Amino acid sequence: MLLQIFYYLPAILGVLFIAVGTYHGWKFRGMTRRCKVAAVGTLLGFEEKKMKSGTLYYPVVRFQTKDGQTYQARYAFGDAEWDYTAGDELDLRYNPADPQEIYLDHVQSIWQQYASPFFIIVGGLIFIAAYYFIL
Repeated sequence: MLLQIFYYLPAILGVLFIAVGTYHGWKFRGMTRRCKVAAVGTLLGFEEKKMKSGTLYYPVVRFQTKDGQTYQARYAFGDAEWDYTAGDELDLRYNPADPQEIYLDHVQSIWQQYASPFFIIVGGLIFIAAYYFIL
């Protein structure tokens, strides 16, 4: 019985990797599609989120929309370190239907750029290996 669990573990792991990569890519791509209007904002600071692996920092930005309204929004993706300090002006794009949703036009780390494809490819390779070599 226990041996059967290890028999299917690589296939389950492959599907899990594919699911994580697909979810991250879907979330990121959806946000960049909705955030169409360009603006310049001022970085107010960072919101911290403590995790077991360390602390993630989420930029909080104040900006003005084209109709003159001022908004304060938190970026949806956090990072361990940023090249910005409070008071910096940042290029951003916001969702005209929901100005609280913003996308920062910034250079992402290699890991962030390729996380989704990496997980999908590795998951696919694990799944294929499990199917052809183990099962």
